[in-house]
Amino acid sequence: MTNNEQFTLERRGIVMAPDMSRSYEAGGVLNPATARHNGVAYLLYRAVAEVPHNYSRIMLAELQPKGDGLTAHRMDLCALEPREPYELWQDGVHGGVEDPRVTPLEDGSYIMAYTAYGDGPGGDAIPRIALARSNNLLEWTRLGLIKYSPLELQGRSGQTFTIDMQTISNKDAMLFPEKIGGRYVLMHRPTFPPAIARDHGEPASIWLSYSDDLLTWTDHTLVLGPAASWERLKTGGGTPPLRTGQGWLIFYHAVDGDGDADPDRRYLAGAALLDLADPRKVLYRSAEPVLSPGTREEQVGIVNNVVFPTGVLPLPDGRVQVIYGMADQAIGLAETIRPVFPAEDGLSSL
Repeated sequence: MTNNEQFTLERRGIVMAPDMSRSYEAGGVLNPATARHNGVAYLLYRAVAEVPHNYSRIMLAELQPKGDGLTAHRMDLCALEPREPYELWQDGVHGGVEDPRVTPLEDGSYIMAYTAYGDGPGGDAIPRIALARSNNLLEWTRLGLIKYSPLELQGRSGQTFTIDMQTISNKDAMLFPEKIGGRYVLMHRPTFPPAIARDHGEPASIWLSYSDDLLTWTDHTLVLGPAASWERLKTGGGTPPLRTGQGWLIFYHAVDGDGDADPDRRYLAGAALLDLADPRKVLYRSAEPVLSPGTREEQVGIVNNVVFPTGVLPLPDGRVQVIYGMADQAIGLAETIRPVFPAEDGLSSL
């Protein structure tokens, strides 16, 4: 029987804080992906430079046990840095590759979904989703920006909107680790133009899309929008889905506040289970946050009051480690206090 306690997260300390002697991360380290290859656990973290302002690369570190937690040993190796036009602004200086999530696929390769912060079709810088592939987590080949079929939305006024998904802000993307119904499945968080969002009546939320080839994505479906009071501003993807006997487990983020400019808004973590055969069906979602900003590192930073889950590592005993961003400046570790799947499933998922 599922309950909130099963997925409640217990802190295990700080995994990484910015090293001010490394200019590429002097502006913060945050929102990393995690994955294992040949028994080694890697951290692919967003490193923010102070100059240019908010210029983000994806850097590599190796995760090693430390007490009852983990520590990150930097490799000073860059997985991706802004290079392509969709990752750069028109000035050729600013840009970013941000907030990666890494999913191992059945063929032994890894897919990274990341936010490319570059100029869009209209010339304004917007975040959009891009993919890269690797066979070893160290060297990555870009697959380019995701391409979408148009999305039609029915507004409360009765008006139908056709949205060009290529031109709008989109973040927090990740793949499921196996095909479902013969197709790849992508979780992402599009943000619609304000007039459409108001008429449609839906805040920024988690959507699913499907693809035969990883290139073009269709059948866009809203799967998990704000429901509880602590999710009232928006919801977004967090950790890549883990297959359990109860369903696809995700830890997602939610925002409680009156708007993006609200200085008192809080980013919290929730848990949800999606149906194994049809992940558009939500089987369970936590009634309360499973992790909330509570330590100084989570409450005071570049953006205050943020816990932002992005990485997940199963443990041999069936529990799960969740790696998360702390106030957009550091990286923390938390673990479920109870197993979420049988121990043998955890071992097979390493």
